Amino acid sequence: MRMISRSVAAALLTAGMLTSASAQSTLTLGMVVGTTGAFAGGEAPLVNGTKLAVEDLNAKGGIGGKKINLVIEDTGSEQTGAVNAFNRIIGQDPVAIMNTTLSGFVLSQIGTIQDENIPTLTGAASAQLALDKKGVPPLFRIRTSDVRVPAAAVRFAVKDLGAKNIAVLRSSNEYGNGWRIAIEDTLKSLNMKPAIVETFEGADRDLTPQLLRIKNANADVLIVSGDPPNFVVAVQQIKQLGLTMKVILSNAGVLPTTLKLYQPDASNGIYGTVDSLPADDPAHKDWADRYRKTFNLEPDYSAAEYYDGVMMVAAAIAKVGTDKDALVKELRTVKDYKGIGNTYTYADKGDGGESVAIVQIENGKLKLAANVK
Repeated sequence: MRMISRSVAAALLTAGMLTSASAQSTLTLGMVVGTTGAFAGGEAPLVNGTKLAVEDLNAKGGIGGKKINLVIEDTGSEQTGAVNAFNRIIGQDPVAIMNTTLSGFVLSQIGTIQDENIPTLTGAASAQLALDKKGVPPLFRIRTSDVRVPAAAVRFAVKDLGAKNIAVLRSSNEYGNGWRIAIEDTLKSLNMKPAIVETFEGADRDLTPQLLRIKNANADVLIVSGDPPNFVVAVQQIKQLGLTMKVILSNAGVLPTTLKLYQPDASNGIYGTVDSLPADDPAHKDWADRYRKTFNLEPDYSAAEYYDGVMMVAAAIAKVGTDKDALVKELRTVKDYKGIGNTYTYADKGDGGESVAIVQIENGKLKLAANVK
């Protein structure tokens, strides 16, 4: 066997010590999100909010003197890609993971999330993600659940818009089905039922048949749930077909990145659901201004919620260290945490968000229409 000289051995030892010291001086925060593909635009604010939080923490010396290294893995906007990206992130030994907001993607990761027990924060809002104390302990929702949001849309339609005949247009995936169920349940509690329920596939780029059937059902309010590409088609064709009913879009329809894709004359007056409107909150003006300056984009609730998520993880690490079991346990004690994008409680549950607001599009921007309890 060839012997290694003392000088080479010393150099190797020094390099190893430097690598080890470097690793010990940083904390890895993982992120699994679509940076390419159909959902990249909708998930861009999540990345922005996370980056801004990491920047703010590192500017103050990190956590306990350790800087945060953000590692992002791309889902490619596909379910298999989301599983593979999550597995790649695990290999980076993260202290926590900021996960995709696509409910179907998160559901496909559930087994791994449970097994790894790494604190994982997601904006996935599907009611099927049952995040109570019997659910998935390391999974924390930094959104308001879709048990609440569609119900708020219905109550706003009935109380504020005077709706008598509500139609539903929804995607065929789990997210859209969750909205359908919540809308039907809320209408039933009001002794009402949908005028009509229409479904589309995610890849559909012509919704004319569904919209014409909705028109013939004499709906006075239409609630649409789907993903950003679907809303672009729906909003334009609602205008082209001359539909005059009031329209309420689910959250992704009023993201800043989605608003930029609409024709102004088609989107003006349309309503949407959000968890909050931080851009209009005087208490968060400094944060909103920094966000605009950094990303040349209006701040929205999803960016704010991912910012809040990183800050909650940072507070937990500062208190109990980086042991993943201790972190999960500590995050489960969070109660009434008032962030920028929402108010969060994880005591005995994983559903953190509690607020819902209705906004209206006006010349490409959002104005607050109502806070719905």
